[in-house]
Amino acid sequence: MAVGFWALFSFPVPEVGGYVDPFYSPTILILPLPGLYRLTCYAYRKDYNRHLFHHPLGCGNAERREKHRFAYTGEGSAFFKLENLHRYFLYAGIAILPFFYYDFYHSLIYTGVFTLRLGSLVLLANALLLTAWTFSCHALRHLTGGNIDCDSCVRAGALRRSVFNAQSRWNEHHEALAWISLLAIFFTDMYLRALQAGLPLDFVFFR
Repeated sequence: MAVGFWALFSFPVPEVGGYVDPFYSPTILILPLPGLYRLTCYAYRKDYNRHLFHHPLGCGNAERREKHRFAYTGEGSAFFKLENLHRYFLYAGIAILPFFYYDFYHSLIYTGVFTLRLGSLVLLANALLLTAWTFSCHALRHLTGGNIDCDSCVRAGALRRSVFNAQSRWNEHHEALAWISLLAIFFTDMYLRALQAGLPLDFVFFR
């Protein structure tokens, strides 16, 4: 039983009945880039820097029993400099999004006739959540308008300001979207593995 459990989670599920696993297409082709994009995400950085490495602390609060074991280095250390590459990994995160929507489209026409199934909606939900997380990114907020001090001083300033404000509203939910989208990827993978195992979890809405 242990061997079967290990096998279930060790081998990728490329495609099941027209459904392409998100860990297989296209992520497996460029896994380091989207992986580093997620690892260096501000939402995750806050959690693992504060709770795993306990650095940097906001202040030496005696009631919270926090102690500054390390001198605060800001973003000058090598590790923090690596995290700052997040703004470049953003482009890889955006580049892979169309593949997930293509996988959704592929699932609709896989049988040769347009067919909407539950698995297709699972793939679509995963793609939408990944898109929402990516476009709520702090690095993208900087690109849309956070890098200028005066909207009226640049061409299309009013349009850029409106885009910046809209993206800022998404950005308020970036941390929640980071964790929900991560869970969505694993849920989609588990759903497809369940289908591969023969569980009757898929059904057709219409064809």
